[in-house]
Amino acid sequence: MQKPIVNIEALSKVYQSGHQALHAVDLEINEGEILALLGPNGAGKTTLISIICGIVSGSTGSVTVAGHDIVSDYRVTRNLIGLVPQELTLGAFDTVWNTVNFSRGLFGKKPDPAYLEQLLKDLSLWDKKNSELRELSGGMKRRVLIAKALSHEPRILFLDEPTAGVDVELRQDMWKMVRRQAVPDAENGQEAITDRAQAVD
Repeated sequence: MQKPIVNIEALSKVYQSGHQALHAVDLEINEGEILALLGPNGAGKTTLISIICGIVSGSTGSVTVAGHDIVSDYRVTRNLIGLVPQELTLGAFDTVWNTVNFSRGLFGKKPDPAYLEQLLKDLSLWDKKNSELRELSGGMKRRVLIAKALSHEPRILFLDEPTAGVDVELRQDMWKMVRRQAVPDAENGQEAITDRAQAVD
C-alpha cells in the first residue's frame, strides 16, 4: 500500500490569545491527489497549510511529509513543498524572470532556464518575463505567485484561496496546470477539479 505524501495525526493549534484554530486533525494526502480543504472563514484552513509548510508551529500532534517530520527534518520537507499564499506578496520593481529565478535559487536548485521558460509559458507569462511586477495586473501577479511556488519543482503544491480575485481565464488555466502537475499525462477534458474534499471546521 502506498504511503501518504502528507500524514497529519492529532494536530491541534491554540494561539497565545487562547483561540483554538485546529483540534485533533487527522488527515492523509496521497501523492498525485488533488485535495480541496473546505470550511468557513476562520475554520483553520490557512493555519493547517501554514503548519505543514513550516510557517506556523502546531501546539500538539505531528505532521510528516514524504516520511520526514516537519520539525526535525524541516530543511527536507520545505524543499518538497510549494505554497501559493492567499495574499499578493511580491516586490514592485523586480522582473518576472528574476523573481521566479531567485525563488528557485532560495531552495538551492541549480539554474534551469529551460524549465523556468516552460513554466512561464504554461502560465501565459513568457511575454511578460522582462516586465516589472508593478506593471502587472492582479491576475498576472497571481500567476507569478504560482510560478514562484513551482520554481523549485516541489512534489507538493498548496494553493491558499486559489481563486480569490482571479478571472475566469486564469481560473481555467490554473486548474489545467494543477491537474497536469498531479497527473502529467492527463487530458485536460471533463475531469473533476478535485479528487477529494476534506471539511475543516
